[in-house]
Amino acid sequence: MTREIFSARGIGKTYGATVALDNVGFELRPGEIIGLAGMNGAGKSTLLQIIAGAIRPSAGELTIDGHPVQFGSTADALREGIAIVSQELSLFSSLSVEENLRMLKGQRSWPSRSAFRKEARKILSELGFDYDLGRRLEGLSLGERQLVEIARALLQSPRVLILDEPTSSLHTSEVKRLHDQLRRLRDLGVGIVYVTHFLEDLIDVCDEAVVLRNGQRVASPDLKDPDSLPALVAAMLGDDPLADPETEDESDHALEGYSFPEGGPLVISDLRGTSGFAVEALEVKAGEVYGVSGLVGSGVSDLFEILFGVQKPAAGRVRLPSGASMQPDPAAAVKAGVAYLPADRKALSLMQRQSIAENVVSVRSLAQGRDGIVLDRAQTVALAQKRCAQLGVKLATVEQTVSELSGGNQQKVVFAKWLEAQPTLLLLDDPTRGIDIHARLEIHRIVRHLAQAGLVVLVYSSDPGEIIDLADRIGVFVDGRLAGELSGAEMTEHNLLVMMNSTKDAGAVSGPGLPRKLEAEGLS
Repeated sequence: MTREIFSARGIGKTYGATVALDNVGFELRPGEIIGLAGMNGAGKSTLLQIIAGAIRPSAGELTIDGHPVQFGSTADALREGIAIVSQELSLFSSLSVEENLRMLKGQRSWPSRSAFRKEARKILSELGFDYDLGRRLEGLSLGERQLVEIARALLQSPRVLILDEPTSSLHTSEVKRLHDQLRRLRDLGVGIVYVTHFLEDLIDVCDEAVVLRNGQRVASPDLKDPDSLPALVAAMLGDDPLADPETEDESDHALEGYSFPEGGPLVISDLRGTSGFAVEALEVKAGEVYGVSGLVGSGVSDLFEILFGVQKPAAGRVRLPSGASMQPDPAAAVKAGVAYLPADRKALSLMQRQSIAENVVSVRSLAQGRDGIVLDRAQTVALAQKRCAQLGVKLATVEQTVSELSGGNQQKVVFAKWLEAQPTLLLLDDPTRGIDIHARLEIHRIVRHLAQAGLVVLVYSSDPGEIIDLADRIGVFVDGRLAGELSGAEMTEHNLLVMMNSTKDAGAVSGPGLPRKLEAEGLS
């Protein structure tokens, strides 16, 4: 058997009395892809950060080619051939794609700039990223930035590649390209550690699975077994079985004590953006969950940013559920009853260095204006405790920093924050990105309860199955335009993917007849 290229043996990590990892280990051979699975808080990210040199273990040993190694930084690990793509991106919005690709401590050297640019274009093209290297990142979507982050790691020609939720903002076609790239790297002898909450992706591309639960390695289900998916889920959950959708849990009481203003529909007419974005007509009723879908750069983010006042439209009319018209900036939008949960929750939704309590009340006073009640510290803590309990946030105390929470619990804090603003319109951009199965189910319930309470909900997801599960109708953006809509029985993954991958030439068709039109034109 081929000798391992890398191994982790007896890895432990403690933070005071908290045990994050306990005697965890695995071996990685050249040309092998190992999938790392587990619920939020299972220890996956901690293990990856230890392997990548970002944090030091409290116990255990790492080896490369059988020789013990110790890393003081990610640059040390990179010099040994270990590159990581973290779930939370480390790119600079003010810099170009090329500048970001070069911004990595310990990275490999290149004989010339032209050689670097040639290889960068090749890798980006293979990932489906077709923008110029000189384009600034601030104009790119989260999914496009994720592709840049992946390309930066691949440019290092690593011996060991670590991927932490690399597909969380990618569409199906982009995931396929990434998996094809990983298979090419596997054929070249690269060892890959792949972390994802999308278990079908793990089964599709990985050779072996390692399941963590409560900081320990608990199972390695056979991925070739037809029952590998339920086996993975069972290993991840252990004695905490996944709740049945009909079973009551904390999220069924999430809205107790909340009151929301009565709102009307969201009405959009002849809305135009500055870069080809267009919505001719759209009405979403109060109490409806309207799904929006499309490939990266298709126009979904433009819609959310215009409605939240981040982006100024070129023309058009909007009547918000509160009765107000389109707002000029986010502060005005909040006062007009608009809440926006962007995909990059850590960078855009939460104050990472502040407490959970401070985050929960952070937009309350802005939404209520001068007539609002100012809370003192004790009232803030009491309110945050109540809201976090209602939403099932798992925490030690609301006075701990929000950065200490897992991704799913952080997202619940974001929901708590915006519910304090008493919105009538809720914009959700990939609300379960990078979140485990159980937390995803809880958030789905919260979204449905909010719609039942009378809010207008617009939701985008990079997972077609999720958007179909959540939405009453789905509008699909193609090349910047709202090109068509699915409802009822025609809300299937096949029809959605056909519509998403159509072109302007297919014409804009409203209603459920669009998939048949595309099939008739040979576009399916």
